[in-house]
Amino acid sequence: MDIVIVGAGPAGVTVAETLRELGYDAEITMLSKEPFPPYSPPLMADYLETSGKSKLIFWKGSDFAEKHDIRLKTGVEVVGISPSSKRIHLSDGGEIGYDKLVIASGSKMWIPLECRCGEAKGRVQYYNFKSLSAVSHLLKEVQKGANKAVVVGAGFIGMEIAITLRRIGLEVLVVEMQDRILPRMVSRETSRYLENIVRDLGIELLLNSRGVMLKGEEVAEELLLGDGRSIKGDLFIAATGVRPNVEFLKDSGIEVGRGISVNEYLETNIPDIYACGDVANVRDIVTGNAYPHAIYPEAIHQGKTVALNIMGYRKPYDGGLNMNSLYHFHLPLISEGAMVGEVEPDETLFYEDGSVMRKIDIKDEKILRFELVGDKKGIGFLHTLLVKRENVDRIKDRILLGKYNHAHLILETLSH
Repeated sequence: MDIVIVGAGPAGVTVAETLRELGYDAEITMLSKEPFPPYSPPLMADYLETSGKSKLIFWKGSDFAEKHDIRLKTGVEVVGISPSSKRIHLSDGGEIGYDKLVIASGSKMWIPLECRCGEAKGRVQYYNFKSLSAVSHLLKEVQKGANKAVVVGAGFIGMEIAITLRRIGLEVLVVEMQDRILPRMVSRETSRYLENIVRDLGIELLLNSRGVMLKGEEVAEELLLGDGRSIKGDLFIAATGVRPNVEFLKDSGIEVGRGISVNEYLETNIPDIYACGDVANVRDIVTGNAYPHAIYPEAIHQGKTVALNIMGYRKPYDGGLNMNSLYHFHLPLISEGAMVGEVEPDETLFYEDGSVMRKIDIKDEKILRFELVGDKKGIGFLHTLLVKRENVDRIKDRILLGKYNHAHLILETLSH
């Protein structure tokens, strides 16, 4: 039985590695349009900050494929799938057959900017922070002496690249169409708190401003805003959001919504085809809503689940959980649970003391989401309460202050 995995990111790598750990000894083929060995997206900031010298980016080793006897084809893109004949069509004109197929094609930047730039003569017109190829192109421009970077988008990726570029000495301006940074990741109170830290780092924030067009003779040289203003810079980085890589599934018969539709075993609607990682539409354990959970821990979890199911264990996936952490602010920032604005809480608990902020949203007497800034006290306990959907009505004031633990919960339960 030959297994083909489309994508060499954390989800695809975990599928292949887990299959080998479970004793699967037939052929595994992994396809990647990137020209690199499998790498870890969370470590791209470290790669940029060390001028490409850090080898930590290759989290499983540059010899991952050889160690696990995997046929890795890099620099090739999947352009179509024919499930009836179990064939995969490649950008180089070739085809590959499969018995089981895993789609772990990840996500790509969604860039709603018009670009009116001339002939780039082999250069990138503007940049993003979604792939190692993109980061490598960005690094080359930084090394050539670029001074001012303009980042469009103040979400997780936008703030990560902005802080990294500032750390290596560039002047950085962030343009965000909403009125605050990290609008989907943290609440308004936490955003305001973090904005002061960002500005103290020397990063300029231009909020309530929508970028509409990039212009330049060869590459982007200025960003036009919706109100008519123009911003000039040396580098322009789009961090405007991500979308699943699903274009190659057109006419395949595979059901696609916000991502690829899967059941509890991460199987698609077509037999012998699975999906996992950023591309899979999975149920959220807090809200019940289905959408791609484009974060590293979920990619790993889903990859292991797919491998188990390929091997016949019939392991259900228990659902996705939004988890984000940023340590670039010189203090920990952690958020878990429903996305901001996805569900309205019944009650919000809030605590602030100096450099510490704790915020917990409650819905139906259960934790809907929590945010911790500058403080990780009780995070494991909060995570357990969130995932297990425990009633926290009797202990909410104490968990806000981090003065509760699992033993207390057990005793409380036994006493009622």
